[in-house]
Amino acid sequence: MRRWTSFAARSVVILGIIATSHADAQDLAKFTVSPAIPFELVSDFLVVVKGQIGELSSLKFIVDTGTTYSVVDRRVADKLRLQRRTGKAMNFDGYIPVEWVDLPDLRVGSLRSGALSVMVLKLAEYSEVAKDVDGIIGLDLLSKSKKLTIDYERNTLSFQLADGGAGDRVHAGGFTIPFVVQGIIMSLVVDTGHQDVLLYRERVHRLLPKMRTQGELKEVALGRLHATRVKLPDVRIGGRDEVTTVFMIDGPDDGALPGVDGYLGTSALHAKRIEFDFAAKVLRWQ
Repeated sequence: MRRWTSFAARSVVILGIIATSHADAQDLAKFTVSPAIPFELVSDFLVVVKGQIGELSSLKFIVDTGTTYSVVDRRVADKLRLQRRTGKAMNFDGYIPVEWVDLPDLRVGSLRSGALSVMVLKLAEYSEVAKDVDGIIGLDLLSKSKKLTIDYERNTLSFQLADGGAGDRVHAGGFTIPFVVQGIIMSLVVDTGHQDVLLYRERVHRLLPKMRTQGELKEVALGRLHATRVKLPDVRIGGRDEVTTVFMIDGPDDGALPGVDGYLGTSALHAKRIEFDFAAKVLRWQ
């Protein structure tokens, strides 16, 4: 599990530990043709789709490739009247107490979860945008498909299901991408639930102790987190070098989230379409 998300209010929360694997980034010439469902693009980056839990329909869910476990809002859990249990999840810098509930079924388009354990949170406490959202769809459900394609030109989302219908989980991990800063390669999780580039301060300084910046560093608040906004020259994300604004935050202990140096919001890719190929463990965009 992992963090939640950044909205217009730029609140960010870690909801757990990300399982990651390396994903090759390559241009996408042809996308999977599968039934598509419309989505609402909130704040120019956040994908929100309608789904169903049991008999509760027309629920709104954030599609978040950066979170491992799905989430439902507390008011939805109250309507379902399912027994909750206590647990914990990793925040950016430590563990926080959370509640869990077992859902009978969660559906988004043609994708169905079957019985699924999800977290319960009062989402409105983390963002103004979230007051109208009923939950978050994480990798536990998304990775039951072979491929997830997000078309930002048509505002549609589609799945290629595993053979035999809903299918078992194909690949539970998230996708990481090389993020080159001044010649040093860092590994960032590709995150549809975040708008900007978020870097773990200590890990970046360890990799690049003489990092060059442009302009003035500014301390900002990202919801409940404190961050430093900085412009980095000579940054490459699959294309030419450019100056990129990033947010530096304190990270977890060295033993947590190994191999992850931060998160990259999909808007940084300037993509028309993105395909998350869980079966091949490949990320493609155009």
